[in-house]
Amino acid sequence: MPELISKYRVFLASPSDLDEERDAVSEVISELNLTYGNPNNIVIELLKWETNSAPGISNISLQNIVNTDIPAYDLFIGLLWMRFGTPTAEFGSGTEEEFNIAHERFIKDNKSIQILFYFKNSPPHSLDMINPEQLSKIMSFKTSLGEKNILHWEFNALEELQRFLRIHIPTRINELMNNSSTIKEPKISIDTDDIQIQEYEDEYGVLDYQEVIQESFSTSTDALSRISSAMEWIGNEMNKKTKEIERLMKANNGQPLSYKVQRNIYSRTAVAMDEFASRVEPEIPIYINNFENGIDAFAKMAMIYKSDFEGKEDEIEEAKIALESLLIQIEGGVDSMVNFCDTVDNLPRMSKELNKARSNVSEKIRDMISKIQISHSIATEVYKSL
Repeated sequence: MPELISKYRVFLASPSDLDEERDAVSEVISELNLTYGNPNNIVIELLKWETNSAPGISNISLQNIVNTDIPAYDLFIGLLWMRFGTPTAEFGSGTEEEFNIAHERFIKDNKSIQILFYFKNSPPHSLDMINPEQLSKIMSFKTSLGEKNILHWEFNALEELQRFLRIHIPTRINELMNNSSTIKEPKISIDTDDIQIQEYEDEYGVLDYQEVIQESFSTSTDALSRISSAMEWIGNEMNKKTKEIERLMKANNGQPLSYKVQRNIYSRTAVAMDEFASRVEPEIPIYINNFENGIDAFAKMAMIYKSDFEGKEDEIEEAKIALESLLIQIEGGVDSMVNFCDTVDNLPRMSKELNKARSNVSEKIRDMISKIQISHSIATEVYKSL
């Protein structure tokens, strides 16, 4: 007897400057069909103008052809970066018109559709991409989302968008499922080649993800421990240099030290700071990459618990508590790094060697802070999904 499945259609709207992100969304949909859809008798179909529209002619506008060709969908995903897009007959761009169609559907029936909107924050590849008029339209549109009670998200890297979607898409589909606004079809009628569902033997299970989590977090923690040790070391070195200056000034009856003595002290400080930067630089990608791998595995394991196991609320709650503790630790670590960077940035500009070393240290730590904050936001989304 055929099983019934729930098919959810996702429409992706964006201007042409986000081709890589559009491909990344396709990859996530294929992955979710395996990790989330297959165990829950759900099929997720991605709709895009490239694959779901066709050449044609319209007496209204080119955008009208796309609007007519795209079938009804359940989730709208919008992406914007540097370009707002080409104006249509009634709107500032095709993306805006497609969003407006989705929003009007929500107003008519707020249980029939959900809207996910993301803005890319990373800098452009070249100055030629910067168009003040386009950016102004994007900012106005972003403001309008808030006025419409639409919570948007921001991302910097391609992988960050994918991690958000792995969490957000199942969350919103579950919400739609609870609203019972789904399309039921016999599972036997689904062409698995079209939706790219893999066989179960290719899929990780709970034990596999537990191993990934343990190994990833262990490696990440070891790297962070080495970074913390390096920060403690450079802190002690800087304190030693400060005490050395105080001792020499006292011996000199409070008179200014000679330029030669000062340069010697600050040169040695610069050497120590450069050594610190060289120690933490290789540790940063180890910490970040392994932490993100662990969070990804955490999210997928929680998804399996929810779909495959009954009465596992205690395990999920334990996982939630552990993740909450991890988030608190990250917040405390970021605060310490920010304070350390502020201290380094406030060092007096005494010599070119010290200035260069100071910039080197600050750049490395602030880069790490930025990446940790991104990872923290992803981990927070996982926490909220539990």
